[in-house]
Amino acid sequence: MNKLGQTVVIVGLGLLLVGCGTEEAAQDTPKKAANPTEKVEMAQTKKEDVYFKDDTLKIDMATVKILSAEVLEPSKEYFREKPQLVFTYETTNDSKEPLNGMTTWIACFEATQEGTDTINKLEVGMTPQEEKYASYLEHQLDDIKPGGTAKGIMAYDIDDPKAVVTLKATQGMAGKELGEKKIELK
Repeated sequence: MNKLGQTVVIVGLGLLLVGCGTEEAAQDTPKKAANPTEKVEMAQTKKEDVYFKDDTLKIDMATVKILSAEVLEPSKEYFREKPQLVFTYETTNDSKEPLNGMTTWIACFEATQEGTDTINKLEVGMTPQEEKYASYLEHQLDDIKPGGTAKGIMAYDIDDPKAVVTLKATQGMAGKELGEKKIELK
């Protein structure tokens, strides 16, 4: 046999082997039910609900539970020029990658107060330094491992100490609106 003949035989064997692999792969595909009334189980992807209710925000990547909300008065000792609305919370990482609880809060929550002519977005204030918040500050800037939970704290400077604050929750920045909570300041 000459070189051209050997090449044709090798290529032919290669095609034959490829054809066998294709036949086997075709046999591995899911089979239809032999009996028309027989049910064939199909894998379903589970999509968890996203919501904000009962002080709990559930998004695709995390669950944030608000533990408390309180107003702190201005304080020279703690460098607080305005009253603040302070939230303590826990973030549970429901994703497969590490995530930051503070970043999750900032991406998902917005605090506002209605003024005479506008709806004012409250600015994030200086983090409270009182001793009672020490456990919330401990892992404030750390990433949370998948399945892990960490505490956090968020403070907003209050424009009007008598106006209601509305905390709106979304599925991340510019995401779907998930709900809101009204907070009476007293």
